[in-house]
Amino acid sequence: MISRIASVALSSVILILGQNATAAADSCEIALVLALDVSKSMDPREFSLQFGGTAEALRDPEVQSAILARRGLVAMTAFEWSGKTHQAKVKDWTLLRTPEDVEVFADTLVQHDRIGHGQRTGTGSALEFAYALLDQGPDCDRSIIDVSSDGYSNDGIAPPDVYASRRFDSVTVNALVVGGKMRPFLWDYFSSDIIFGPDAFSMATESFDDYAQAIKEKLLRELAPPALVARSER
Repeated sequence: MISRIASVALSSVILILGQNATAAADSCEIALVLALDVSKSMDPREFSLQFGGTAEALRDPEVQSAILARRGLVAMTAFEWSGKTHQAKVKDWTLLRTPEDVEVFADTLVQHDRIGHGQRTGTGSALEFAYALLDQGPDCDRSIIDVSSDGYSNDGIAPPDVYASRRFDSVTVNALVVGGKMRPFLWDYFSSDIIFGPDAFSMATESFDDYAQAIKEKLLRELAPPALVARSER
């Protein structure tokens, strides 16, 4: 017969193991910031294709599996940006534990009304804002900033200067260059000046019309284990 002391000790061990298992299950593996360009080069149709395309990608079964079927959680936030003074949260940090969590995040993107209008493209300032969001967010194994844009940075601090002035060592910045397949110099610019960090890569679309498929492929690459993420295409 187990003594009362031994029984209490055994119960304590079981409780600790259970707490450890819960903590492991709730540990954050990836913190992903979606930085969506709403500068003046983007008309209302293109805005809808960008935000709706990102939502469509999040609802895709492959992407949801990549988010949910992993050892740790994915935390995600999104913001719109344009000029050096305009960055606005679209969705605060969310731990994506269930398909419903992902659906709610996607719904928020679809329902979002554009805030910034008629401003230039302050990519460096957007990167600073994204970095601040990572500082405020959950402690995760990997930190990724996912930048979508269709133009050169022309307002505020330049992206290379942001990287030179901040500790971006453990942060990966990837880019989706909208229209980059038709504008190779723009794609080259993103590959040289915007992407940064471990396993960083850039992808490009023909236009906003193929944005949904491109952001799906980009998310799948970002959510893959680091060993499987290819280096930049450029």
